[in-house]
Amino acid sequence: MGLITRICSAIALLLASSAAVAMPSALGSYARARLADADGAGDQAVADYEAALIGLPNDGTIAFRAYREAVDNGNKKLAIRAAQVRDAANAAPADAVLLLFSSALAKGDWKASSDFLDRIEREGSFGFLVPSLRAWTNYASGSATPLAALDLRPWDGLSAVYVRENRVLLLLAMKRDAEALTILRALPDTDKSTTALRISAAAQLQAHKRKSDALSLLEGDDQAMIAARAILNAGKPLPGAVSSAPGAAAILFEHVARDLMRDGPSPAALTLARLASFAAPPKDSTRLVLAQALSLAGKTDAALAELDQIKDASPLAYNARESRIAALQRSGNADTALVLAAALAQSGRARDLVRLGDVHASLKHYSEASVAYEAGIKCLSADGVTAPWTLWLLYGGALDGAMDWARAKPALLKAIELGPDQPDALNHLGFAMLERGDNVEEATRLIAKASALRPRDAAITDSLGWAWYKRGDTAQSIRLLETAVERDPTISEISEHLGDAYWAAGRRIDARYSWRAALIQADDAAEETRLKGKIADGIPLAAK
Repeated sequence: MGLITRICSAIALLLASSAAVAMPSALGSYARARLADADGAGDQAVADYEAALIGLPNDGTIAFRAYREAVDNGNKKLAIRAAQVRDAANAAPADAVLLLFSSALAKGDWKASSDFLDRIEREGSFGFLVPSLRAWTNYASGSATPLAALDLRPWDGLSAVYVRENRVLLLLAMKRDAEALTILRALPDTDKSTTALRISAAAQLQAHKRKSDALSLLEGDDQAMIAARAILNAGKPLPGAVSSAPGAAAILFEHVARDLMRDGPSPAALTLARLASFAAPPKDSTRLVLAQALSLAGKTDAALAELDQIKDASPLAYNARESRIAALQRSGNADTALVLAAALAQSGRARDLVRLGDVHASLKHYSEASVAYEAGIKCLSADGVTAPWTLWLLYGGALDGAMDWARAKPALLKAIELGPDQPDALNHLGFAMLERGDNVEEATRLIAKASALRPRDAAITDSLGWAWYKRGDTAQSIRLLETAVERDPTISEISEHLGDAYWAAGRRIDARYSWRAALIQADDAAEETRLKGKIADGIPLAAK
C-alpha cells in the first residue's frame, strides 16, 4: 500500500467521527505531518502534528504519531501533551510512562511520581529502572530511608550496574561521602563505563570541599579524566554533579541509552537519550549520548547540533570531537571527517593516529592508512605497550589494500600471533593468500579454522567456499557459497563468487543469475564493469 493510500485511509477513519468533521484544518495538518514525516522533514512534521493535536486534542492516532515525532525531534512540550492524551485512553507506550514520571518528578508531584513507578514496575519493560528511580523519588520527597528501595532484592547483571551507580550518586547527595568513595574505589580502574560516574562523583566531592578525594577518582590517561583533573587543579568548578532526582533520572536514562548502542543503532536508544534530555537540563554527557543516537539514526545535522553545545572547556570536549568525526563518517562526509581526524592526530597519541588511519581506510586511501596505523603501533611501542592484534590487522589490511603484500603478510601474521583464535585475522590472511596464489593449502587451513570458530559468518563461509574453488573442488565450493549467500544475500562479492563457481560447473544460467544479483549490490564502477563483462561473456577458461 502506497504512502498516499495509507494517509488517505487514516484520514477516512478520522472523518468517521463528528469531531473530525468539525475540524477539517486539523485533518489537513495531520495529512501534512504524515507527508513531512515521510520526507524526513522533522521540524515541519512536529509543527503540523502539534497543530493537528490542538484541533483534535483527544484523538489517539494523532497523539501517538505526535508523541513519536516529538521525541525523535526533541520537542518536550508536545511529547508530554501527546503522552497525556494516550495515557488518558490507557494506551500510553511504556517509554511515554517514563516521560510522564519524569515530568511529575520535576514538578515535585510525589504521589503521581510514585503511581507512575508502580505502573512501570507492573508493565515490566522498564521495571529494572524502578528501584533507582524510586530511591531518588523517596529522597526528593524527604523520606528518611531513600536507600531502602535499592535493597529490596539482590541485583545482578546489568541491573546491578544501574543500582550501584545510583547508590553512589545518592550517597553523595546525602553527603555520605565516605560510603560512596568505598564503592567507587572498589571499581576496576580499567572499567571505561564508569568514567562518567567518576567525573560526576568528583564534581560532587569538589562541591563538598574534598578536592583530594575528587582527584583520586580521576586517575588514568583517558582524555576526559585528564581534562577533569586540569579543571580541578585550576580551581574551577567541575561540571557533572548530580544532586537532584530529575538529574539522576536523566543520568539513568542516558546510561541505558549508551548500553543499548553497544551493538549498533537502536530506536530505543534514541528514545531513552531524548527522555534523558527531557528529564533535566542536559549535561554534556547526555548530549554526547544523544548525539551518538541521532547519528546512528541518520539524523546527522541534529547530532552535530548537540555536539556544538559541548564547549572546549568541557572535560568531554575531546569526546565530542571524536563523536563529530564518527558522525561525519556515518553520513558519508568522510572528507570533512578526515580534516578533523588529521588535526586530532597532531597530538601524536596512538588513539588519534589509529582514528586517522580508520578515516583514510574508509576513503580507500590505503597507503595513507597504513602510515597512520604504523605510527600508532610505534607510539604504543615507545610507551612500552604491545599493539593489540586488532591494530596489526588494520595495519596489515591497509598494506594489503595498498598492494604491498611483502609488508602486509608479516603484519597479518603478527595479528595471528597475538590473536591466534581470532576469526577475522585468520580469515583476512587466508583470503589474501588465496587471491595471490600464496600457499593455497595453508590459506585453506587458516580459513577453515576461522570458520570453525565462527561457523555462521557469511563472509568467512564465502572465503572457505572460494578456497575450495581455487583448489578445483567445484561441488564443495558451490555448497559452501550457496550457504554463504543464504546467510547474507546483500554482499556482492559472495554472489559473484557463487556465479564463478556455477560457471566452472557448467551451470551457465545459474551463473548469470548470480552475477546479476551481485551487480545489484555492486558499490563501485570497476566492480560493475567486471560483473557486466561476466554476464555478457562468461569467464574464459584461462581466467580461473
